[in-house]
Amino acid sequence: MSESDAGGYPYRALATGVLDLPPARGRARERTRRPQLRLSGPLGGDFVLPIRVVRQIPGSELLDGSYHGTRLAVEGCIDWGVPASDSTSLPSLTAEAVRIVAPEEEDGCDVWLCGEIVAPPRIGRHPLRQSVVLAHLSLRVRVSHARRGSRALLTETIRVPLVIPLNHTGAPALLRPGNRVAVEGMLERVPIPRRGHEIDEALAALEEATRKRLSWTMEPEEAREIERTSARRRWEITHTATSRVIAGYVELLHGAPASIREAQAQRRAEIQRRASSHHSQ
Repeated sequence: MSESDAGGYPYRALATGVLDLPPARGRARERTRRPQLRLSGPLGGDFVLPIRVVRQIPGSELLDGSYHGTRLAVEGCIDWGVPASDSTSLPSLTAEAVRIVAPEEEDGCDVWLCGEIVAPPRIGRHPLRQSVVLAHLSLRVRVSHARRGSRALLTETIRVPLVIPLNHTGAPALLRPGNRVAVEGMLERVPIPRRGHEIDEALAALEEATRKRLSWTMEPEEAREIERTSARRRWEITHTATSRVIAGYVELLHGAPASIREAQAQRRAEIQRRASSHHSQ
């Protein structure tokens, strides 16, 4: 098991969802596939979580394609990819144990971690629940990896994207940079709208290409397929997806709580500092 920070707090995750791994046809395809779980986010929205297996683990046989569609629980550690701070990258779960779940167990990915708040929060609304106002943060987590039968200890520092509803009782502990906290939450992946001149240009090009393709076809079913493809592409152009942990429990280990007003003042000061530094270069 990996640990986060020096206090012995675990850095781990438990994902419960449906195995998405259709049986392969042919050896070449078998080598390139990776199992993944279909999960539900805590505030809505479904997503997939790729599963990595780097050694022999209990229950690894359950990740075979013959178990496609089975509800599984996979315990392990979230790997945020490179760079770890890029929340648009799709994280994966390095599995340490797999089992079949009971019917009453809930879908989702629970996460336990401990670290230090990096910067003042950004305030915004949840894209799927506009009534929920969130503080957007980054948690610096030191993760130690130990090998069985060896005294070797490898440590890496990652930044985990983190959000918490502002009306949550644990929010004040996360609003001050430098605070050290233990967090329990859930992984979510949500769509984020994209805007700008480049997006407008891409949409215009898509509309023109769609119009030309429709003018060349005579079959109604083919025209409907062109429109469906265009709609999917339009969504891909105008949205990106971000992965993060939404906190549900916070324990302040070191530091002091901060009010929303204090956090907003700190963020304004941070933005001004960055602007001044940029102009001076």
